[in-house]
Amino acid sequence: MLKAQEVEQFKVRGCLSKPKKSQYYQAILIYTDDAGEEYRVSRSTKESSKIKAQKVMLDMAAELEERLHRTDPSSLFADFMEYWLREVICNEVEVTTLNGYRMNLENHIIPYFKPLQLRLRDLRAVHLTQFCEEMSHKKKADGNLLSGSSIKKLYSNLRTALDYAVTHELIDQNPARIAKAPKAQAYEASYLSIPQITSLWKGCKGSIIEPAVFLTSIYGFRRGEICGLRWENVDIPQRNLRIYETRTQAQGVITKGTKNSASKRTMPIPEAVADYLLLLQERQREAKQAGGEYWCESGYVVIDECGKPISIARLNKHFTRLLERCGLPKVRFHDLRHSVATYFLELGIPIAEISAWLGHGSIATTEKIYAHVNKETRMNASRTLDKLMGYQSEETPRNIEGALRELFEPMLSKAQNGDQAAESRSNLRSNQAENEVQGV
Repeated sequence: MLKAQEVEQFKVRGCLSKPKKSQYYQAILIYTDDAGEEYRVSRSTKESSKIKAQKVMLDMAAELEERLHRTDPSSLFADFMEYWLREVICNEVEVTTLNGYRMNLENHIIPYFKPLQLRLRDLRAVHLTQFCEEMSHKKKADGNLLSGSSIKKLYSNLRTALDYAVTHELIDQNPARIAKAPKAQAYEASYLSIPQITSLWKGCKGSIIEPAVFLTSIYGFRRGEICGLRWENVDIPQRNLRIYETRTQAQGVITKGTKNSASKRTMPIPEAVADYLLLLQERQREAKQAGGEYWCESGYVVIDECGKPISIARLNKHFTRLLERCGLPKVRFHDLRHSVATYFLELGIPIAEISAWLGHGSIATTEKIYAHVNKETRMNASRTLDKLMGYQSEETPRNIEGALRELFEPMLSKAQNGDQAAESRSNLRSNQAENEVQGV
């Protein structure tokens, strides 16, 4: 039984109750929708003083009134999704994740539901099923249909938003958990062959994305990882480079940590890669001298003509043009990462080594993405690669370092000026020896 006087607060009526087994007053907030149906929300005030509890109750009522004004079950579902994006999810996820939510809602979900004038409380599973069916026929800006995985992400966004509506008692149940969720298509990654990688290396020589292409086609970096690689994390004398952070875009360029703990990794630097990095440092020093006061000392490995780190958007743009010039299939820059995994798999490298090399969170992730590389494909590709590289032996490398040495060092040596590289490495070693003698 309610023991306190009811207090009007806009549309919401509030009253206090004192449960026998609790030291705190309970605030009971009552409101009626436009259909005349009454709802009750019970919250603890965490106050044992009646006067203080009443003040808390009024604040709760005002907060609920404000929320109801924007998220009334009788309001349009599209308006609720706008509110959820603007006021709720933005406080719960990283900027990059929020950017994905924003694109999904603003480009697909809200434009679909807004013309329907469908109320939040009237949303049913059938509406979501119809939405997914409509999305399966929708084309993106490039003319391609939305993929099954993209539609599944849209559905996941809807389910998360409607979970919030259930939790906050705006609706009784989540229709997205009643309807059958769409299945994502089996993903088959695109990749370039070793001869195509060789053509790519020749084609990008001297361009601002050359370091990104060279290093990513060897290490399988994510775009944010190669764009975020700094020279301070490249230790040529000790032959290792460290992936500690990423540089990406989400309403502007941001620098953040790696995708997961496994992505934070230290990679070995093979001999030919060390030679290439020494030459790259020398080229950047010359560019700095030529640039003078216009040069920006950013400290990044992949930079533009003025020393500034290049953005992912610019990297993608230059990469697309590079593929066209080289007459290669249209793939994403991220597919260089898939290429690395694929030719390691084809050479029989253990899946655990490849998973660690790529910085996957688990071996299961690697197996799922590259399930299309079956045993027969590996054996055929292995024989092809042996013939391509001039090997007569039937044996193939069984570890990544062996694969790098046999596949990439010959190509890197051909792609770079060998004498210059040897001289740069010789100078580095001389400097090291001198420093050791001087006790530096």
